[in-house]
Amino acid sequence: MPISFYSLIAFLFYLFLLFASSFIGSIDATQSFYRLFLQSIYGCIFIVSSIIYCKPSFQKIFLILCIEIASLLFVTHSLFPSLLPFLSTDSSQFILRFLDSHNHLGDLAGLGLIAIVINPLHLGIDLPILLFIFFIMVISFSKSAFLGVLAVLFVLAIQKKGFYRIGFLITLCISAVVICIYTKELSRIPLIKSAQKIMTQTLHLEPKPLLSERDSYFPQVFRAWKTAPLEQLLFGYGPGNYRYPSTKTGLTADLTSAETHSIFLSIFIESGLLSLFWFLLFCSLILFVGLKHKNPSVYLFLFLLVNFQTDFTYAIPFFMILFFFFAGQTVYKKKKIPHEKIIMGSVLGVFLLSAIYSGIVYYSQERENSRLNAQLTEAIIKQDKITIGQTIQNLEQMSPYDENELIRWSSIQEAFGNNAEAARLLEKISLYSPRNYLSYLPHQLDLQKKMKVDISKYIQGRKEDFAQFTFTVEEKKNLNAICIQYTNLSCVKL
Repeated sequence: MPISFYSLIAFLFYLFLLFASSFIGSIDATQSFYRLFLQSIYGCIFIVSSIIYCKPSFQKIFLILCIEIASLLFVTHSLFPSLLPFLSTDSSQFILRFLDSHNHLGDLAGLGLIAIVINPLHLGIDLPILLFIFFIMVISFSKSAFLGVLAVLFVLAIQKKGFYRIGFLITLCISAVVICIYTKELSRIPLIKSAQKIMTQTLHLEPKPLLSERDSYFPQVFRAWKTAPLEQLLFGYGPGNYRYPSTKTGLTADLTSAETHSIFLSIFIESGLLSLFWFLLFCSLILFVGLKHKNPSVYLFLFLLVNFQTDFTYAIPFFMILFFFFAGQTVYKKKKIPHEKIIMGSVLGVFLLSAIYSGIVYYSQERENSRLNAQLTEAIIKQDKITIGQTIQNLEQMSPYDENELIRWSSIQEAFGNNAEAARLLEKISLYSPRNYLSYLPHQLDLQKKMKVDISKYIQGRKEDFAQFTFTVEEKKNLNAICIQYTNLSCVKL
C-alpha cells in the first residue's frame, strides 16, 4: 500500500476523534461543529490535491499574486483608511474581519519567499520580488515567519548544499539583526535603542519581548489540561473551545489567550491526546515522503508546519487550505492503480459527508440562535416574562458559558424583576471567568440583598470556590475588600 494511503488513514482517524470531541467534551457545540466543518473541508482539499497535480511554478505565481494583492490593500488602507474599513492599519497584522480570523502579512510573505527559492531563480524577474517580499517580512515582523524560512533553508542547505547554504547563512544573519531590533530586552544596548527609536517613529511599532508571551502561553495549556474532568482529559474541551479553560485557569489576565499559539498544543487541549497522535502521524508521513523525494511542495508544507508552532495562523482558513493543498501535492503520484482511485474516492465521500453533516449542524444552530434572539427581543417589547425566561433558558443551552451573553441575560432578567435568575446567571460566570467575575461580584451581592439573602452565609458558602480560583495577590486583596465591605469577612487567604 502506498505511503500516501497511510497519511489519508491517519487524517481519517483524526477527523473521527474530532467528531468524538465535539460530542463528548465540547463546551460550546456551535464553535466545535464550525471547526469540524472546516477540518472536513481540509480533508477534501487534501484528497483532491493528491489527485490533481499543480506545477510548482504555478504555486509560486499564485502566492506572489496573493502577497502583492494583500500588500496593495494594506498600503492603500494605511494611506486611506476610509476606503477599506474592514481592514486594519496595524503594521504587524493584515486583518480581514471574518469570524475573528485574520491574515498575517509577514507569514504570507514568508510563504512566498520559500516559493521563489525552491523554483529556478530568474534574477531579472525574481530578485526584485524576492527583495520586496523580504522587506514585507521585515516591516511586518513575524518571528514565526522568520523561523519557518530558516527551518526550510536549513533543510535545503543539508539536502542541496551550494547556494542554499549561503542563503541560509545570509537569512540567519538578517533575521538575527531584525529580531534584535524588535526585542524589548535588548533596549539597553545603545545601538539597538537607536534603531528601535527610528522603528517606533517611522513604522509605529513598539519592541516586543523576545518570546512574545509564548513562555507564558505554552505552560498555560498544561495548567488548563490538569484541571480537566476525565472526559475532557481524553477528548479535550472541544474544537475551538480553548478560551474557556484558558480564562478559567490563567494565572494573570495576560494568560487568557483564546488560542494556544501552537497547532499541536491546540489539538492536544481541544481534541485530546489521541487526536494529536494521528495528526502528528499525518504530518510525519507527509514530511517523510516529500523530503525523501525532494518534492518542492514539501518545503511549503514544512514552512507552514513550523509557522503553526509559534503563532495562531493555523486558525486562519486561508493558511490551512494552503497547508493541506501542499500536503496533497507532496504525496501526489501520477500513476494510480484502480483500487487506489476507489479507496481515495470512498474516503473523499466520507469527508464530504462529514462536511455536509457538520455544516448543517453548525448553520442550523446559528439559525436557531438568531431565531431565539429575535424571539427574545419580541418578548421584551411585549414584556412577556414567561417567554423571556424560557427563551433565555434555550439560549443558555446553546452558549452555556459565554460571558457577554450571561451578562446580557442577567440584565434582562433583573429588569423584569427575576432577581434569582439574574443572580444565578451572574454567578455562572465564575465557573469559566473567575477573574472577570470579580468586577460583577458587588452587583451579585446587591442582588442577594434584594432577595433577602444572608450575605454572610452566602460568602461563607462561596469561600471554598474562591480558594480554588487562580487569583493574583492583588486580585485576592480586591476580593477581600469587596467581601469586607459587605460583611466584614475576608473571602480568601492572602
